Amino acid sequence: MVKVGKALLFVFTGLSLSVAQAQTPGAPLTLEQCVQIALENNAQVLIAKRRVGIAQTNVASARSTILPRLNSTVSLGQFRSGPRTLQMDVPVGFDPETGRAIFEQREIVQEGFRRDNYSVRFSLNQTLYDFGQSINNIKSAAAARDATRYTFEDTRQNIIYQVHLRYYQLLKDLRLLEVFREAVRSSEEQLKRTQSMYEIGSVAQADVYRAQTTLGQDRINLLQQEFQVQNSRAALNVILGRDADAPLEIADIADVTVTQEYTLEEALQIALQNNPLIHRYKADMMAASYGAKAAKARYLPVISGSLSYSRDNTDLQKVYTGFDKNYSISFGINMSLNLFNGFNDAAAVEREVLNYRIALENLKEQERQLRQRVQTALQSLEMWKQISEINQLNLRSAEEELRLAQERYRVGSGTLLELITAQVNLTRARATLVQAKYDAKVAEAELKAAMGILK
Repeated sequence: MVKVGKALLFVFTGLSLSVAQAQTPGAPLTLEQCVQIALENNAQVLIAKRRVGIAQTNVASARSTILPRLNSTVSLGQFRSGPRTLQMDVPVGFDPETGRAIFEQREIVQEGFRRDNYSVRFSLNQTLYDFGQSINNIKSAAAARDATRYTFEDTRQNIIYQVHLRYYQLLKDLRLLEVFREAVRSSEEQLKRTQSMYEIGSVAQADVYRAQTTLGQDRINLLQQEFQVQNSRAALNVILGRDADAPLEIADIADVTVTQEYTLEEALQIALQNNPLIHRYKADMMAASYGAKAAKARYLPVISGSLSYSRDNTDLQKVYTGFDKNYSISFGINMSLNLFNGFNDAAAVEREVLNYRIALENLKEQERQLRQRVQTALQSLEMWKQISEINQLNLRSAEEELRLAQERYRVGSGTLLELITAQVNLTRARATLVQAKYDAKVAEAELKAAMGILK
């Protein structure tokens, strides 16, 4: 599984580089290019990837318990003693009757001396049997690593969704900017016509003021929309891992229609199969289950074997020559049983049991949230599709309404209020059509993200 993950990472990296290299400098970025840039530079993705690496090292640490442990020690030392004077009892003769030695206390002078010591030691320890404690620890670490991988995949999916969301938001704001610019242009033309009609006495001066007010409000809407475009561009830059004020131009999408349709049960089934968080919590449950087995095994003995070989002498040459001398070998089989460690084993078992229950509750909650997310996305998608269809008719009606209002006002049978109302209705219909199209794409991206198939 590790080799497959590395292979996928290599292919993914290669695709990322090819996409980045295929981008023409200064050309607008496509949605696919934005996704690749985000996956390469976004901090959340990079952090999640490094956490997978940490989880892999935990597996390696767990595996180390079933492998031999070989240690070596090299020691070079020296003991020195300076000259000293001592009061000691020394023999001065023997009692002729008893034959016992006769001692007298005298002053003894000892010369200083130096003694070298050299030693080399090798030791080998191997766990022979621990009733599954090590194996279950390895399985627990592997399951935790898998959970981290699914978390990484969920992070990737979320970043991909965020790129889609902010890309469509910027496109929508740009298209709305065009709508409001057209509204300002129409209001400017209408103000010119109204002033001309006022100069020849066809309309009252109040119409001029009303036309000026309409133009002023349209300019305010345009300024607000320009500000919104700046915010949307900054938000997309940030999710791409770039500075918020970095230059950014994006390409429009040729087709904003939504063709793929799912029923609730179809979408939910796909989501349960592919959603990374579902698999993450299942892996958490497995990790806790194996962890509990390993913790329970700590109540049982651990059988291990040991072997050590050492050489030492006061002469360094004798340590690395004459291997049939100056050595010692020890070996044996050990059994250790922890009788009491302050209830640490019991706490470890309880901790893993609670971790299992937490993961189970997280899984149930994620399934509930996933169903609600899929259902909401489907409903939102259907709503925006219907709004788009209805607004197509509204747009044609608004355009005809404005044409008729302009003609009536020109011949003096209509009022400026009717004309302004028609202009506002047309601007609203255009804006609603833009919103419906891109919000439908956002809903589609939300649905695919929930289903775990957003690429």
